[in-house]
Amino acid sequence: MRCFGRSAARLTEFQWPQLLQDVQRLLEQEKIERVAIVGQSLGGMIGLRMALAHPALVAGFIASDTSLSIDHPEMLQRIRDRQITQKAVTVEQRSLGRWFLENEPEKAALYAQINHFNPSAHSLPPEQWGQALADMMRPDALLPMDVLGDVKCPTLFVVGSEDPIVPVSAMQEAAELVADSSVAVVQDAGHSAYSEKPAEYNKLALSFLERCVYPR
Repeated sequence: MRCFGRSAARLTEFQWPQLLQDVQRLLEQEKIERVAIVGQSLGGMIGLRMALAHPALVAGFIASDTSLSIDHPEMLQRIRDRQITQKAVTVEQRSLGRWFLENEPEKAALYAQINHFNPSAHSLPPEQWGQALADMMRPDALLPMDVLGDVKCPTLFVVGSEDPIVPVSAMQEAAELVADSSVAVVQDAGHSAYSEKPAEYNKLALSFLERCVYPR
């Protein structure tokens, strides 16, 4: 994704149309005609838009600890509150669950190191990066809740029980709107359940893919 990993990019490129186009062009280049998307946080926001815009392309969708950038009042308020109260803490303190921080300190440190691979996030003034993310969550950039009813592919919502951004109740509300969907709660995990509880997360993801997307 632009601005992630070692993919440096101008923040003016960090917009929904460009990010969706990147996914499309990658799939075209690799001649992939149908795909299951597993999207974590921001990736889940892109995954939802792909499922809505290209239903024939998306065979299944796993939305992991993601606000989906939908117009959900509680999640939006959590995001606004965190922008004010979380500026002075580290990325792992903002994102990881208490259990993981207390029981897996080495892995929490690794999580922070991996995050620093993102040059755009760390070479630019924090206020610029923060503004770029805020622009993607403007009211006119959000999706209304009812568009979830247009998702046609099998969908699994995965959320950590301690996720500070995405409440379990919000994912349950989302699942009620998506016809073929379910919710899996990863206990004692925060906003990165895939990293905090990888064995449990992988079991959930593989079971979903084998059952709903690529049945044997």
